[in-house]
Amino acid sequence: MAEYEDPTPDGEHHEDGYRRESPEVYRRRRIIAVILALLVVILLVWAIVFAVGKVAASFGGGGEASSSASSNDNFASFSARPSQSASGSASASGSASGSASASSSASASGSASPSDQPSESPSPSESSAEAAPAPTSSEPPKVEACGSNIEVQAAVDKKTFGQGENPVMTATVKNTAANPCTMDLSAAKVTYDITSGPADVYSSNNCGPDTAPKEATIQAGATETTTQSWDRTMNTTGCGAEAQPVQPGYYWLTVSVNGVPSQRQAIVIQ
Repeated sequence: MAEYEDPTPDGEHHEDGYRRESPEVYRRRRIIAVILALLVVILLVWAIVFAVGKVAASFGGGGEASSSASSNDNFASFSARPSQSASGSASASGSASGSASASSSASASGSASPSDQPSESPSPSESSAEAAPAPTSSEPPKVEACGSNIEVQAAVDKKTFGQGENPVMTATVKNTAANPCTMDLSAAKVTYDITSGPADVYSSNNCGPDTAPKEATIQAGATETTTQSWDRTMNTTGCGAEAQPVQPGYYWLTVSVNGVPSQRQAIVIQ
C-alpha cells in the first residue's frame, strides 16, 4: 500500500492534531463493511430457512412416520402374509398384480378362499354324515351262558334238626359277569353233596335226579336260588329201600352249580 503523503506542509498540523487519511482507505473500508453485512444477511437467511425446514419436518415428516409405524403395527397383527410367488406375479403383469393384491388382502384379513383350503371345508354330504347319529339296533344284545362267571353259596334252613325234621338245602347263584347270562338250575346242573368226615353220605345225583331243564336269566350282579330237601338218608349205599337212615351227628353240606362249588355249611342231626 502506498503511503499517503500529507499535503500539509512540513511543520504544519491541524488544530486538533488529526491526520487525514486518503479516500482509497475509506473506499476499502466501505467494501469490507458491505461484505460483512452481506455475510450476516446470508447467515440470517440460512438460519431462518433451516429453522422453517425443521418445523416443517416436525409437522409433516412425523405424521408420515407415525402413520407408517401404525400401518406396520397393524399389518404385524395379522396372522397371514402375502406369498412371494404372488408378489412376483404381481410385478410381472397388471392382471397378476390384481389377483396377488386380492390374495394378499384375503390373507391379511385372516380368511382363505375355498381353493386355498379344500381340506378344511367338508362337503354337505360329509357334514350331514357326521351330524347324523349312528343307527342303533332295536334288538337287545344276545345273552350268553353264565359258564363259570358265577358265585355259589350254600345254606340250610337251620343248623340243628330234631327227630323227624328234614333239612331244606338252598343254592344261591350270583352272576359275576358284566352282562346278563343264562343258567340251567335243574337237578342235573345243581348238585347237593353231604359228607361226614372223609365219608360220602349223600349226593343229589346218585338216584336219578330230575333232568328237566330249569333255565334262568340272571342279570349282572343279581342272584337266583333253588332248593331241595334231604330225607336224612345215606344214598351212597343204595337208593330207595336200600338207602339207610343216617345216625345222629355232624354233617357238612356243599353245593356245586355247573361245576363251581360253594363253601361248606354244617348240619347237626339229632
